[in-house]
Amino acid sequence: MAGDSREIRTHAKQYFASHRFGPDEQTRICLFLQGVKGINATILAKVEFQPFEWLPYKFLHNQCFKEVELSTLLGKSTVWSTNPFVYLDATNLNLSLWQETDAGSYLQGFLQLDRSFYEYLALSQAFMADIRFLPLLPVDMPLDTPFLQTLKEVEEENGRQMQTQMRLLKDLDVGLEQAEKEQIIEKQHKAVNGLFERLLSEITAMEA
Repeated sequence: MAGDSREIRTHAKQYFASHRFGPDEQTRICLFLQGVKGINATILAKVEFQPFEWLPYKFLHNQCFKEVELSTLLGKSTVWSTNPFVYLDATNLNLSLWQETDAGSYLQGFLQLDRSFYEYLALSQAFMADIRFLPLLPVDMPLDTPFLQTLKEVEEENGRQMQTQMRLLKDLDVGLEQAEKEQIIEKQHKAVNGLFERLLSEITAMEA
């Protein structure tokens, strides 16, 4: 599996080195990222309707609205495809995004300091850490289009939020042993990496 992952990312680097970010590529990336940010924003919106300690509330509140802002900017900066099959593939992947991350389960009930909340935090952190396009681009590629500039802004913001998220994962007391926490984190990273690599594989297959 590790070999397959390296092969997918190597192929993606080769693809992005020789192909411009056209409407099809931009559309696939935008819709996937909007799907991710839609999950985050929908779950985080629950903090507005329940009591919360001030500091975690402020962090989650800010994260929620930042996700909405970045999702909107992505949509405005994208040159949209006219190929209906691009949207069909994007819809299928976003359906898998909900299914394979079990995102719907985090919409039930209130946010509490329990296993479910820890699983959500681990999922959110995996989204930020593992879905990264810039490391796959040539180092000398100019980020001179609205789409690439927005993609850079998204990944920079993810990096900032991830620092707080990692501290929460480390320090939050939700009644779990350290080994259980590590298993949850590993599981969420595996799910997100699988989805991201599926997207990369589908994008690079468009050259055929």
